[in-house]
Amino acid sequence: MFDELLPTVDTFLNATDSATPNGFFITGTDTEIGKSYTTCRIAEYLLQKRPGLVISPRKPIASGCLPQPDGRLLSEDADSVHSASQTPDDLETVCPYRFEPPISPARAIAQAGADIRLNELVEACQAPQDRFRLVEGAGGLYSPLTPDADNLDLIQRLRLPVVLVVGNKLGCLNHALLTIRALEAAKQPITLIVLNDLSDNADPENFTDLQSLVPYPCVHTPYHGYQGQL
Repeated sequence: MFDELLPTVDTFLNATDSATPNGFFITGTDTEIGKSYTTCRIAEYLLQKRPGLVISPRKPIASGCLPQPDGRLLSEDADSVHSASQTPDDLETVCPYRFEPPISPARAIAQAGADIRLNELVEACQAPQDRFRLVEGAGGLYSPLTPDADNLDLIQRLRLPVVLVVGNKLGCLNHALLTIRALEAAKQPITLIVLNDLSDNADPENFTDLQSLVPYPCVHTPYHGYQGQL
């Protein structure tokens, strides 16, 4: 599916120069709308189209993680992206800050009595210069990540172009336009908008409407059975 839908990603990469940040930040209009699914498909596409490319995925903070028998917490989203990108980075590097409660990362930090700030997330997103970074946020654009930052703050610090994932459901055009205008006001470049079907009866006309409302490349991913959880 993404072989046909993501030539715009390759076009963008071919147009970049040494002054352009090497990677994308994948954000969304909400939680559980397909950010990790999109990140995985972009990683697989890039590996197929650019042999020798080394990807360093990053999901610097995650909540709703699953306790493991050895006491560790597993972010299923980070685990999926880690596998799809075939990265040499270990899972701890991909997602260093993990919390069990399914709440905003900022509130999970407060409940745990931890002290994690924006600077720590920025540092966690670093990678060698010869790597391509795919950084995935948590929740929607304004979802609080730490006591002093949300996803937009992290995007601004990393200076990576944005891939925006929109969950195809009632109200998605409003959610998409609000998020796009927030990114535009912050002068953040938008590379691609992905309308991701969240059910097998999602309205396909929302894609036509979205294309008519925004000046950015858009792609449509049909329902893939994960209900947006990846």
